[in-house]
Amino acid sequence: MNTRVENRRTDDEQRAPALQLMALLDRHLTLHRHLLQLAYQKTDVLKRGDMDGLMQLIQKEQTAIAAIQQLERERAQLVAAWSDGGHPLTLADCLPKMDEEERQKAEQLASELLDVINELQAVNELNGQLIRQSLQWVTLMLDQLMPQPPNVNYTAPNQSTRQYGHGRSRSLFDSKA
Repeated sequence: MNTRVENRRTDDEQRAPALQLMALLDRHLTLHRHLLQLAYQKTDVLKRGDMDGLMQLIQKEQTAIAAIQQLERERAQLVAAWSDGGHPLTLADCLPKMDEEERQKAEQLASELLDVINELQAVNELNGQLIRQSLQWVTLMLDQLMPQPPNVNYTAPNQSTRQYGHGRSRSLFDSKA
């Protein structure tokens, strides 16, 4: 009877890192899904031009990113402890140490996480394009409201006016003069 109890305890001790790893993957997936929702909300806010809403979303994103970074530190510690002092393990290295059911669950979680991360990258790329377009529009409007004065200084035809400080500066007075 003692042998059975000891074997069960040993099996549970061997399964504990796998179960902890799957719990971490599940929390990673949940946080990345939340980050994806925030990215979609950011797209809507950018389209509306709602700067207050954008700032609130950025704060929420920063909180979610901090939580993901903490989870990643926990994952690294768990995997390092599981590696028995060897080289740091990846998820692929951990899979053979799991039983079949745990392995399938971990692979499913990893696949879902990868899908969410890929979708998040695509939405973030779209948001970046929206921000760049907004900045281009603002620059165009500033150029329309504050046109550049004609160059009144003589420069030789082969010299750049930037050399004399007359680039795209919006200043009406050059303090170096």
